[in-house]
Amino acid sequence: MIKVTQLLAFVALLLSFTISAQETEGQSEPFIIQEAVDFYVTAPMRSYPQVNLWEVEEKTVPRGGSESRQRKAAAYENMGESPSKLDPLAQEAAPTRIGRQPIINQDGINLNANPPDPSAAVGPNHIVQMTNGLWSVWDKDGNQEPGFPKNLSNPLGGGSGDPIVMYDREADRWFISQFRNPTSSASEFLIAVSTSPDPGGTYNVYAFSPGISNDYPHYSIYGNSYAVAGNFGNQGRVFLFDREKILDGDNTATMVGFTLPGYTRPANPQGNNFSAIMPVHSEGAGIAEGGLPFVYFKDDGWNGVTADEYSLWEIEMDWEDINNTELTGPVFLPAAAFDSHVRGQGAGGAFSNLQQPGTSQRIDAIVGAIMYMAHRYDFGTHESMVFNFMVEVEDNSFISGIRWVELRREVGGDVEDWEVYQEGTFVDPTGDESVFMGCIGMDVEGNMALGYTKTGPTTFPSLYYTGRMASDDLGVMTVAETTVIEGTTSVTTNNRYGDYGQLTRDPVDDLTFWYTSEYSGQPRKTRIASFKLSSALSVDELQATDDDFLITTLDNQLFDINLATESTSDILRLSVFNIAGQRVVYNQVSKDNGVYNSQVDMSNMSAGVYIVTIGNSKTKLSKKILVK
Repeated sequence: MIKVTQLLAFVALLLSFTISAQETEGQSEPFIIQEAVDFYVTAPMRSYPQVNLWEVEEKTVPRGGSESRQRKAAAYENMGESPSKLDPLAQEAAPTRIGRQPIINQDGINLNANPPDPSAAVGPNHIVQMTNGLWSVWDKDGNQEPGFPKNLSNPLGGGSGDPIVMYDREADRWFISQFRNPTSSASEFLIAVSTSPDPGGTYNVYAFSPGISNDYPHYSIYGNSYAVAGNFGNQGRVFLFDREKILDGDNTATMVGFTLPGYTRPANPQGNNFSAIMPVHSEGAGIAEGGLPFVYFKDDGWNGVTADEYSLWEIEMDWEDINNTELTGPVFLPAAAFDSHVRGQGAGGAFSNLQQPGTSQRIDAIVGAIMYMAHRYDFGTHESMVFNFMVEVEDNSFISGIRWVELRREVGGDVEDWEVYQEGTFVDPTGDESVFMGCIGMDVEGNMALGYTKTGPTTFPSLYYTGRMASDDLGVMTVAETTVIEGTTSVTTNNRYGDYGQLTRDPVDDLTFWYTSEYSGQPRKTRIASFKLSSALSVDELQATDDDFLITTLDNQLFDINLATESTSDILRLSVFNIAGQRVVYNQVSKDNGVYNSQVDMSNMSAGVYIVTIGNSKTKLSKKILVK
């Protein structure tokens, strides 16, 4: 029997932390277990036709023709007013750090799609970007690979858009997706995973039919699963896919769908409306263990909701025996007050939210969605989860800010162990413009980056980034607003904008961020930029021998680990693996007086042989230890 527990976490903001649990009246079994309805292996992508941008006609991804988007509009029009009049976390502190200029900063795919829905991921040697209609590959110097861009139909066999690309770091593979027939019961998730590290090579392609209306799907990688959530109706439905079988090219790969108990979304008298739960993506080295988290928020402006909260669930998937899968949640974490709604004005109704220069046309603020991606990181001593969403800075101001959140728990904790470590609301630091469509992430040092769009009476839709260092005061973005690209036109033909961007970190150094999003108006444009917050130098080749890597012990339980090298001053990663290849210890080690030193306590581990590795993303040293 799949286990479902509802956990209500009430945190007194200053003094105490209490958790209560009760049974949930929700669906405890999967509502669908399905093998792929279609599977094929493509030819190499380089063999498919290149698309010339000037030959592609302008297109608008329809909103009025989509049932789910009509429900979204109705929900917004009928949404109650939030009791929050002024966001209590709206940042007043001026930045104290100078931002560094982007490293790579160039246009991506500028197909005139309304909106382009840009998504981009980075691997060791390539950048892959997808938009509504086309996708392409670049090297890290910004050179587009010969024969690109390609139509999304190659390799996905046709579809309707909302593309997502991810780099599966541990498998060294590329994951790309879009949906098909999104508004009908015949809707499909289309997923393609490369058969090699080469994004221009062949792909295994899968189609799954969830049997529900499919809107705004967003994916993540966590442990042994790929996951997707989005605007899938008012039941709180999410889906997981068997990652191992998909990577193996097994045509029996399975999709499992669950209903999240205790899920709440904005009330709509018509019975359905819009919201977008986000699956949490594990970024960094190592395969995440434990349950796969999903995150959303609750606004006390919604009918029946009495407090602003962050909502969490976890699904610990057992692909060997699906009946042993454990679904836990929801956990509700109290949040500082926020208003997640900006009302629409003028033509376009509920979706015409944010002002632009020189036009009465307003653009969509992307109300009701956790923005892509929500990331989870393992820092050895703790795990962090970061996410963000749009808020109105002051009631009826029609000016948006970005509520950003970091949750923490001890490594290996349960869903109820997450706590709000810090939260803040980033607002325009130079005026009274709107900032929205945030993309957030952390580097290996714990520094946090936030890419975002700004628009207002004097600013065409433009891209910037800010951030904070791990040692800075909590709740504040301390890095000065840094320009990625300034827009030069407004959107004048409709209110569509976004609908999302993406920020990921480079697996080579775990310090460089890569960011993509839409900017400007007509014609629609996208940007790809990389930047660093850390002052650390690029990753050095670790020059050391076994003689420099010493492990000593007196009792074969407590081990003293030393590495002497002059070739790098990077923070190194220390891991211990058992004979099954599972990581049982992970630490980050800093250099002190020319030596990396760490103690590893194995007294709670089973007796046997273990492998100790230390290094950076370029080089690692390994030695065996014997635990008695």
